[in-house]
Amino acid sequence: LSKFPEYMEMTRKYDVILRTEFQVSSKGESHSTRHASKAANETKNSYKKLVPFDYNRVVLEPLPGVPDSDYINASYIDSILKPNAFIAAQGPNEFTVSDFWRMIWEQESYVIVMLTKVFDFIRVMCVQYWPTDLDKPEEYGNIEVTLLGEEQLANFFIRTLKVRKAQEEREIVQLHYTNWPSHTCPFPSALLEFRRRVQVYMMRYPSTGPVIVHCSDGCGRTGAYLCIEANLELADEDFCYDVFGYAKKLRASRRGMIETVEQYRFIYETLEEADICGSTWFPVNALSQQLKYKSMKNKITGMNEYQREYQKICKNSSKLSIGDCAGGHRPENRDKNRDVAIVPPDNFRPYLTSFQSNDNTDYINAVFVDGYTRSKEYINTEWPLQRTVQDFWSLVYDHDCNTVVVLCSPPPSHTYPPFWPKEREKKKKYGPVFTVELVSSSHYPNIKTWIFKILKRVVSLTELMAGVKAEPKTTQIFQITCWPLGHKVPTSTNALVELMNMVERWRQRSAYGPVIVLSTNGKSRCGVYCAACVAIEQVIQHGEVDVFQAVKTVRRHRPQLVENMTEYKYCYDLVLHYVLHYLNSL
Repeated sequence: LSKFPEYMEMTRKYDVILRTEFQVSSKGESHSTRHASKAANETKNSYKKLVPFDYNRVVLEPLPGVPDSDYINASYIDSILKPNAFIAAQGPNEFTVSDFWRMIWEQESYVIVMLTKVFDFIRVMCVQYWPTDLDKPEEYGNIEVTLLGEEQLANFFIRTLKVRKAQEEREIVQLHYTNWPSHTCPFPSALLEFRRRVQVYMMRYPSTGPVIVHCSDGCGRTGAYLCIEANLELADEDFCYDVFGYAKKLRASRRGMIETVEQYRFIYETLEEADICGSTWFPVNALSQQLKYKSMKNKITGMNEYQREYQKICKNSSKLSIGDCAGGHRPENRDKNRDVAIVPPDNFRPYLTSFQSNDNTDYINAVFVDGYTRSKEYINTEWPLQRTVQDFWSLVYDHDCNTVVVLCSPPPSHTYPPFWPKEREKKKKYGPVFTVELVSSSHYPNIKTWIFKILKRVVSLTELMAGVKAEPKTTQIFQITCWPLGHKVPTSTNALVELMNMVERWRQRSAYGPVIVLSTNGKSRCGVYCAACVAIEQVIQHGEVDVFQAVKTVRRHRPQLVENMTEYKYCYDLVLHYVLHYLNSL
C-alpha cells in the first residue's frame, strides 16, 4: 500500500495504464454455459450474453415436474478469504422473482446488496421483488415476504424483511444503493459509506450463507462493487491491493464482470479514497475526547488533526471544468453570476421551469447539496442580484422550497437588493409572473422569520390554452441576524443551532421540500450550515459523528463550500453544541 499513491499518480499521467490492465484482465478462458442456453431458460436471462458458467452457477432445488427449474442467472464468487462468500446475480425479471426468493432461502442468505434502481431513465432495470407497504405480506411462489422496516439515507435504503416458508421464519436485510445509474459511476465516498453499512450487517450474520449482490445484469456494477469489497478486505489482511488479480478472477467466475474501463478506473479511485481518508467516524459518546485529541499539535508536522483533515479534503476535492458548468457560462447567463469562478455544474443545478418571458432562461446560480437522509436536500445559492430576484422566486416556486435560510443580513443596497416584501408593504410583484404576499412574521433576539404566500400568474400561451392553474405556495424565510459581514462565524453559536431546530420543526409541520441556503456569495457560510446539518442528522439517526465525510458530501458539487480552516473547525463546534444542549432533550 505504501506504493499505491505513486501508482495512482502514474495512472493519472498515463491513461493507457488502466486501459491496458482492463483489457488484459478481460482476456481469460471461457467456460461452458450449456444450462443457461437451454430454451426453457431463455426468459430467465434478461441479457442474452450475460449468463452464468455451468461450473459455478447457483443450482436451485428442482420443482417437481418442472424441467430446468434448477436454473437461475447467478454465480458463486469467492472473496479473498472465503470461498463462495458472494453470489453475483442478475436482478430479477418478471419471470424469475419467485426463483430469486427460492435462492435466498435455499442458500440461507441474510444480506442482499442491490446496486440498481428499479427504474432507470425509461427502462425497468430490475423488478421490485419486495413488498412496498409495511406489514403487508406478499407471496412469491411458496415464500411469504413482509416488509418490517425501511430506513432512508441520501444514497441508499436499508430494508428489513421477514421471510417465511411453511412454519420457518427468517429476518433478512436488503441494502439498496439508489445513486448509481447504469452508465456512470457514483461518488467514491458515498459508495464507501454504503459498504461500511453492508459490513455492519455482514458481521451480524457471520456464519450464514453467501451475501447476494445484484445490479440489473449482475455483471458491471456488481463486479465493480465486489472488486472494491475484496480489495478493502485484502488491505485489512495483508496491507496491499490487487485490483488486476481480482478482476481477472471475477472474469473467470462470471461473464462481463466490470463492464467498462470507466468502472475499472472507478475501482481504483474508490480504493485511493479509502486509503487516503481511512475511517473517519466515531461514536457520539467519544465526542469530547476526540475533540481534545484533534486539537493537539503533532510535534513533527506542527499541525493538529483538524488541519490534517481539512488538508486531505482540499487535496481530494473534485475540480469542475467549464464544460461541466456550461449553462452558467453561456452569454445570456453570464451576468446572472456574482462571480464567474463560482458557477454550478449542469448535472447538479436546479433548472427553472416557470415561463416568465422570452428573455428568461432556465438558469439561476444555485446548486443541489445532499443531506444525510435525503439526496438533494439543500439548494445553495447567492443573494439575488437586481436582475435575478424574479428567478429566485421562480426557484422557490418550481422546486417546492418551503424553507429559505438566509445566513447574512447586509444592509439594503444596490449590491444586495431586498428580495422579499417589507412588513409594511404586505405584497410585492417580482417580474411578470410572481407576487409575494406576507402572511405573518416573528422576530426573536437573533433570528427573524417571515411566512409568505407565492402567487403565480400563468403567462405562457401553451399553458393558458391547456387551462393550467398555478396554485399558490407557502414558504418561510429564516434569517440569522447575529452574523455580521466580515465575521467568519456568528457571534452566537446557540442562535445558529436554534435556527436549525426551528427549520426542522417547520418542515415537520409543513413538508420536506428542498431547503434554500443563501449567503452573500453562495459559498461562504452555506457550507457550514449544510455540513453541520448533515453531521447532526447522523448523530440523531445513528449515534455517530463524522464531520469529515459531511464536509466532503457538501463540497461534491461546489468545492468552494467550507472554504477555510475556521469554517471546518466551526462545523465540529456546532455538532458539539447540539450534542451538549439538544440531543437528549428531544
